[in-house]
Amino acid sequence: MQNKLLLGTIGAIVGAVIGAIAWAAITATTNFQIGYMAIGIGFLVGFAMRTFSGGRERIEGIVAGAVALLGCALGNLLAIVVTIGQHDHYPLAGMLLGLARNPLAAVELLRIGFDWMDLLFYAIAAYAAYRTALAPARRAPVPQPVQPAPPPVEPNAS
Repeated sequence: MQNKLLLGTIGAIVGAVIGAIAWAAITATTNFQIGYMAIGIGFLVGFAMRTFSGGRERIEGIVAGAVALLGCALGNLLAIVVTIGQHDHYPLAGMLLGLARNPLAAVELLRIGFDWMDLLFYAIAAYAAYRTALAPARRAPVPQPVQPAPPPVEPNAS
């Protein structure tokens, strides 16, 4: 159980990072930040958790929901950084290195860019990750109907 949970968590984190990068790329391409990307991150994280861990324990869903929230925050941060970089003509790598050196600046960017609608999309993303991470219960096999035995053949009395 522990190994599968760890493997699922690593898969979920990779899915969250991929989703966050996709969010930033779409924002850079369209010049519009789309909140629905958060829900996509939730589904991606949940699917990765279920694929790599099996999706049988509730803790897997809880971890997937938490990772989805972090992935949404990362996606939102990267979208803000891309928007600022495009507007002010800053190189993206330099901005990311600056945020790595000063994490409080990242928190401040998230605070400034936060909207109440983000909270709604983050909550939906966490729920989507939780539900997607849990595999549906397996159904018991349906018994096949029993065919009646053919009537006994009586020997000819000739």
